[in-house]
Amino acid sequence: MSYKWLETASFTYPDNIAVKYKDESLTYQMLYMHAHSLGTQLQALKLKRVGLYIDNSLDSVKLIHGLMMLGVEMVMLNTRLTPGELKNQLEDVSVTTVIATLPAEIPGVEVIQYEDLLQLETQTFIVNNPQPDDILSIMFTSGTTGRAKAVPQTYKNHAASHLNCRQHFNYDSDSTWLMVNPIFHISGLSILFRTVMTGCTLIVENKFDEARVWNILSRDKVTHTSMVPVMLKRLMKIEGTHHLEGLLLGGASTTPSLLEKAMNKNLPVYNSFGMTETCSQIVQISYKDEKILSGTVGNIQDYDIKVDENTGELLIKGGSVANGYLNADMKKEDGYFNTGDLAEIDSEGYLYILDRRTDLIISGGENIYPKEIEDAVYSLSGVDRCVVIKKGDEEWGSVPVLLLEEEVDEALLLNHLSKHLAKYKLPKEIHYVDKIIVTSTGKISRSQNQKMFLGR
Repeated sequence: MSYKWLETASFTYPDNIAVKYKDESLTYQMLYMHAHSLGTQLQALKLKRVGLYIDNSLDSVKLIHGLMMLGVEMVMLNTRLTPGELKNQLEDVSVTTVIATLPAEIPGVEVIQYEDLLQLETQTFIVNNPQPDDILSIMFTSGTTGRAKAVPQTYKNHAASHLNCRQHFNYDSDSTWLMVNPIFHISGLSILFRTVMTGCTLIVENKFDEARVWNILSRDKVTHTSMVPVMLKRLMKIEGTHHLEGLLLGGASTTPSLLEKAMNKNLPVYNSFGMTETCSQIVQISYKDEKILSGTVGNIQDYDIKVDENTGELLIKGGSVANGYLNADMKKEDGYFNTGDLAEIDSEGYLYILDRRTDLIISGGENIYPKEIEDAVYSLSGVDRCVVIKKGDEEWGSVPVLLLEEEVDEALLLNHLSKHLAKYKLPKEIHYVDKIIVTSTGKISRSQNQKMFLGR
């Protein structure tokens, strides 16, 4: 198998539209020429590994493909981080040069703006022939507990992720993908690679605006896209028409209630579970599957996935799973990546993610999963964001505490929860906070909210 994806697409689908951004479109043949031309200028920098501080734009697409032609490893930087946080991440992976499509200042790092690349003297080069285990991208996990880990994602990892996704998501060279998730997240970057491996069209959208997204979905006959739950919620607040065949969702705040609302609006939603370490989703479930509203993230029959009998932790093996971290040890068991997530697999093979092991609350000898309480809270209308933390208790050891951003009718809420949860699982306290803390990747961090609220 060749990993020269753009070169292959330029020969196989030369006239297919490769990428659209605002009013500009490039065919695969044109994109190859742009990327190659940029490569002749990038060659002058003699890079082995580089940081990318980029946005969802056509320049970023050209830059990524140009660097791939040179075999340069790309460290994807979250543009929402502070300069100090970025400096620490870059030091962790020994990077001193960053290319940016946005204004950026990072201490101790040379930042080269994209437009300045075009002034570099051109140099000839031989197009790189990537090997399966060559590093293509490096991403940092969200770091909900302490220091973020650097995940090296290889060409083989991305190819395996694409093949897995296509098997269940059914896209081909006639498809059109909309990328509205940030390009520096695996949910965004993986779309860029999927489209070039398929020879289909990538539409790049810089910022999420629900009216504009509806317009793109209709006008450009978008067949596939990926969103986080907050985007879908905003999208459903207004009406629009679409040609979607699949809308991929991921994240802890994807609830059965949200999926049901989307299905009632005839949106073809797929729930999924994935990690930076698995190069996007590793398992998914279609809106056509009657169990999608049960809370499952999909069936494991096509995957090498199991649950540790002793700890209840989810173990994953497969071509899309990263080999290890660059700045930490990866926990493995018999060749399986130990995700640290607590999970269950039912008799039919459906996977349920219960919680992070570190977030487990043991109260009076009973295990309480914060996510289970949060899911029950979310199923009550009017609650947009909540988090359950654990608090030490002399009698029970630990008890669950519910934090909310907006006031609710507590009697109504507790009555609702008591219908869905055992008595020992009910939150012992309910508090209102100005803002629930989320990580740089948009996930609610229980550890940070616990520290903020309890000071530990």
